[in-house]
Amino acid sequence: MTGLLNVPPSPPTEVFATFVGVLDQGATQRLFTGLSAAIQGGVAHLHLLMQSTGGYAGEGVVLYNFFRALPIDLTIYNCGSISSAAVIAYLGTKKRKVSTYAAFAVHRTQTSLQAANAGRFQSVAQGMAVDDKRTEAILRKHVTLSDEQWRFHDISDVWLTAEEAVRCGLADEIAEFKPTAVSKVFAV
Repeated sequence: MTGLLNVPPSPPTEVFATFVGVLDQGATQRLFTGLSAAIQGGVAHLHLLMQSTGGYAGEGVVLYNFFRALPIDLTIYNCGSISSAAVIAYLGTKKRKVSTYAAFAVHRTQTSLQAANAGRFQSVAQGMAVDDKRTEAILRKHVTLSDEQWRFHDISDVWLTAEEAVRCGLADEIAEFKPTAVSKVFAV
């Protein structure tokens, strides 16, 4: 009987976490580390609240691919705004929820150059074209925008409300991030 009292409690199979920030290499590494720990810890379903203004296209693409390959259930929630490269990452999950008052912004690759020569401008333009091609391919695979929205996407940000996001396939449903009263919520 004493031996049974010394058995550590089993780890939770459902975990809640939050990520707030720009998608850069540090943020991507934290997400890799946190999700890997969840997998190794026996988590079967992770609920991730995400708030991000975006970041680097490459970070969005690598997270998209990583989320798609996870051997656990991942539900991601937009509870405020998810923009730019973060939309690409968001699309990598099979279960995508959006809060009633949340929004999304998608746009072409953007950058700023200061004190660059012609060669640098040319190189950056080539890289931006590659990023545009791969992020648009991911968007078109998951999202149905009108012809007018795609034309606007070429020149500016396309903003989508929660309802519009569900209609176009960006999100599955309008639902709130709701950890239970006894849930631990981890920050990534």
